[in-house]
Amino acid sequence: MSKRGTYNWPQLFTEFEQSGLSQVEFCKQHNINPKYFSLKRSRREAQDTKAFTKVVVTRAPVSHQGLILEVGNCKIHCPETMPIPSFVSLVQSLA
Repeated sequence: MSKRGTYNWPQLFTEFEQSGLSQVEFCKQHNINPKYFSLKRSRREAQDTKAFTKVVVTRAPVSHQGLILEVGNCKIHCPETMPIPSFVSLVQSLA
């Protein structure tokens, strides 16, 4: 095995995963110390688990129907433009 050199580690890890070889066999073919390869690989895996994941935020469709209050068999449709004090008064009168 040679001394540590400059390697393209992400590319080597990809090649290793696709090779179907054992880690020792792969390292022999690429003249890499298996223990050093293992160390670099475990550090990469630990780093991958700490990485951020991009999250796509989607907005739920907004209903333009307003609000429907159901009290027993009665349904009251309130427009979305209804002033809040009027809505509060309505709810208090139904309570």
